[in-house]
Amino acid sequence: MTVNIYDNANEMANVLTETQQYTVWQNAFNEVQDDAESKELFSSFQKIQMAVQQMMQNQQQPKPEQEKAWDDVAKKVQQNAKITSLMEAEQSLNTLLTELNDIVTKPVATAYSKLQS
Repeated sequence: MTVNIYDNANEMANVLTETQQYTVWQNAFNEVQDDAESKELFSSFQKIQMAVQQMMQNQQQPKPEQEKAWDDVAKKVQQNAKITSLMEAEQSLNTLLTELNDIVTKPVATAYSKLQS
């Protein structure tokens, strides 16, 4: 019997959309997208996150004015209930995805753990 692992992965992706974690995340995501102010603020926050990651990869330090601007956006994000709901839902969804990844990669982890014995 030939197994197409991609068929299984696609089925898992479809099932994922039926989970509570995904549904809560999708609803929170839609709430942000449907609110112009929240959408713009969240977009700014994402751009800042990418800039920070890129600076860290390049071992660069942000300028004081960049840090102040980033802090200002972060404060606004924390005060926006729609965005904080989205971030909480995203964290829950990421926990589920991490658990699924652990299950899928268990045969590899088990093999490596035998090297430790």
